[in-house]
Amino acid sequence: MSRQNNFDIIRLLLAAVVVFFHVGYISGAPAFEAFPRYFSGHLAVEGFFAISGFLIFASYERSSSLHDYFIKRAARILPGYWLATVFCLFVAFFYGSFHVARFLFANLTFANFLAGSIPGVFASNPFDGMNGALWTIKIEVMFYILVPVIVWLCRRLNRDAVLWTLFVLSIVYRVAMADHNTFALQLPGQLSFFMIGALIHYHLRWFETYGKWLTVAAALLYIGHLATGWFALRPAGVATLTLSASLLFPTVKGPTRWGDFSYGIYVLHWPIIQLFVTTGLYHTRPWVALVLTLITIAIAAVLSWFFVEKPSLALAHSRRIKNRYPAVTPS
Repeated sequence: MSRQNNFDIIRLLLAAVVVFFHVGYISGAPAFEAFPRYFSGHLAVEGFFAISGFLIFASYERSSSLHDYFIKRAARILPGYWLATVFCLFVAFFYGSFHVARFLFANLTFANFLAGSIPGVFASNPFDGMNGALWTIKIEVMFYILVPVIVWLCRRLNRDAVLWTLFVLSIVYRVAMADHNTFALQLPGQLSFFMIGALIHYHLRWFETYGKWLTVAAALLYIGHLATGWFALRPAGVATLTLSASLLFPTVKGPTRWGDFSYGIYVLHWPIIQLFVTTGLYHTRPWVALVLTLITIAIAAVLSWFFVEKPSLALAHSRRIKNRYPAVTPS
């Protein structure tokens, strides 16, 4: 997008929330056991999905072809994901475990739930998962695949009716599966957040005009959700508040002036936390362990951006330009 916005800094903050959530969740350190109450990983993921709904529909509408769209999406998500998978393999090899075929197959097919751990790796940690944060990537990929279908329906039917219908059906699914949390959190149950992002994309001028009142309404919806526990109030509240911060607030760059580090943080932080847990430092000096973990994650994310993600995006962009404007051979 050419306009000024806060998408990068908001995603960075959401990624940081996920990091603190997982530190509390998997470190086993009493000092951080309250982190999941104050840093909601699920809330952060829902914010990611809302932003994704906005940006991916915009990306598809700007694409010159279906091939162009999928090249852009693959270039953004696959290199970092593959890096995280390779990093986990190196960790396994360091531990002397070479039984990685099942893990590798599960990750390359985005079916991480089939092999969340590798035998003998992190076995003494409170949780032995290699990278529990990657469960959301398959949802993102499935959403990428669905977007062309949804847009096709929007162009042949009433666009807003299609998007609102999917929003409602997603909530119905989520409520119906409330007793089966693993299934409830999969794509149908998360689609409502994507759909609010899509609706705001298609009504951006209206959103900017009435954004102040919509933000207040979204805040009331979320407060209502907290007070009642009704999930139906949550998606519109969370997604609208996230996009309000991204689109309506004064622009803040911070460290994102040098790059988009949020994805690297997201896909790499879990195994890095696990490595520090294995040292025992979270039990002996938890705050030192936390600081070292955060520094390591930051370094890993910067390296991922500059040496993996950014070059991949640049390569994909150059190929798309070349395919769109092929060189003409002089006669």
